[in-house]
Amino acid sequence: MKPERQGYRRAFARTLRRSLGVAAVALAVGASPSLAQAPKIKEGGTMVVALPGDPDSLNAGIVTDISTSNLSGQFYSTIVRQDTEGKVQPYLAESWDISEDGKTYTFHLFKTIKWHDGVPFTAEDIAWSLWNINKEFNGPASGLLEAVERIEAVDDHTVVFHLKYAYPPLLRGLTYFNSSTILPKHIFEGSDPRQNPATYKPVGTGPFVFKEYVPGSHVILEKNPDFHLKGQPHLDRLVFQIIPNEAARALALEKGEIDYMPYYAISLSDVERLKDVPSVKITVAPRQIAGEYMGFINTRNGPLSKKEVRQALYYGINREDLLEKAGFGFGRVSTGPISSEQTVFYTDDVPHYPYDPAKAEAMLDAAGYPKGPDGKRFSIRVSYDVKEGPMDDTAKLMRLHLAKIGIDLKIEPLDSNAWREKSFKNWDFDITMGSFSTGPDPAIGTERLYVCRNIAPLFARNASGYCNPKLDEIFAAAAQESDEPKRVELYHQAQKILAEDVPHLWLWDRHYPIAFNAKLTGLPAEPTQYGPYDLVGWTE
Repeated sequence: MKPERQGYRRAFARTLRRSLGVAAVALAVGASPSLAQAPKIKEGGTMVVALPGDPDSLNAGIVTDISTSNLSGQFYSTIVRQDTEGKVQPYLAESWDISEDGKTYTFHLFKTIKWHDGVPFTAEDIAWSLWNINKEFNGPASGLLEAVERIEAVDDHTVVFHLKYAYPPLLRGLTYFNSSTILPKHIFEGSDPRQNPATYKPVGTGPFVFKEYVPGSHVILEKNPDFHLKGQPHLDRLVFQIIPNEAARALALEKGEIDYMPYYAISLSDVERLKDVPSVKITVAPRQIAGEYMGFINTRNGPLSKKEVRQALYYGINREDLLEKAGFGFGRVSTGPISSEQTVFYTDDVPHYPYDPAKAEAMLDAAGYPKGPDGKRFSIRVSYDVKEGPMDDTAKLMRLHLAKIGIDLKIEPLDSNAWREKSFKNWDFDITMGSFSTGPDPAIGTERLYVCRNIAPLFARNASGYCNPKLDEIFAAAAQESDEPKRVELYHQAQKILAEDVPHLWLWDRHYPIAFNAKLTGLPAEPTQYGPYDLVGWTE
């Protein structure tokens, strides 16, 4: 099936007139719906999900782009998964044991799992793919697996993680598709995974089987009849429809041509209007992965190598204005490197930078950057991925703010691949902005962006070039600490250091509205919103 985009939408619009009930309420209040509450699901049917652009890859083991992780969650699997409340549940593993010293994790796998090409799935796939692909190419995995000494496939259905030290975040970290996607060894071994054809024609173990990807149009997945969790999935087909235009996505949802706009596909400017559409429901999805809009500051040379200049930038940028006008109020102005959504670890007892252009100008003067005859002190560039909707308005507002204090801001919008290549591989930027997770635990989401060892030309690592050995020691101690109050205190110390040194511009902590057809139920119950749609279905 290779439909043209418009014809395809019209065909599906005739059959897709459905929507979401109790699961949406559960997402809004953070509760898990009971079986008694859940509406009856009609088996079969198709759900059409909006994508804002072509995915960077179909392999979350090497690319942690949001749409890549979302797609990967349908045809690949993780060892364990999370439920609505964030509790770890079986997935590839039916059970697990953790040693008393916290240094040995033993996972017992389901014995009936097969890859979509019919090859039996084994523990060796876990051991090999996590160590040889995720750890090598994936930013979040680099932090998650830092504590792991080796991964051992004891037999076909038993895999053991041997840790160098106790690492409490490991189990929950293994639930995330942007750090722990399990890939087939028999397909990827001996190849560069970035060049392997399976990166765009994936063979997984998940609830849906890949059928086709037409760039600029759609990705089609079909039900895996041999999925090991019986009775799932409910849907026969998933279609990820690529619609780059924000207004067109909202209109397609209103008309029933698409059924679901995940948080990364919905335009914040459309939320209020969609609330008045009877066939559409809006809610704010919980995400323990806790995203922040932030800008990496290249600290290697030039004015931005000085802490005082970076602090002056903060005083010179009105982040309340950014949140209100670019983020439509969906969030909270950030105070540092850990989102306020991570209530356990977050603290606001850090240096603060309220909007104060007069103070910014005085600091820039003292730092040796007075205004020239043209009123300018220096020029810097800001880049971002054009798919990251609020970043375009954010950059324009920042340019106005910084012009008032004599800084000339040049705006560089880039397509996804160019942005990653230029910013994270070549480090060719002054400030580069996007959304990055600080959770589900700071040892996984936060540490990776600031520690010295992660100054590497790979996405979602320490592109700023900031290195503070004292901070590294604190992060290392916090990752190994089993006493939670002590861990919390260590992360509070880390936040204070970073808020003082400001290697990033932390803009705002994200809130996540999603929009969907009102007759869908079971939309992603796990807090990442990356996970499989195996529980999604149409109500009768």
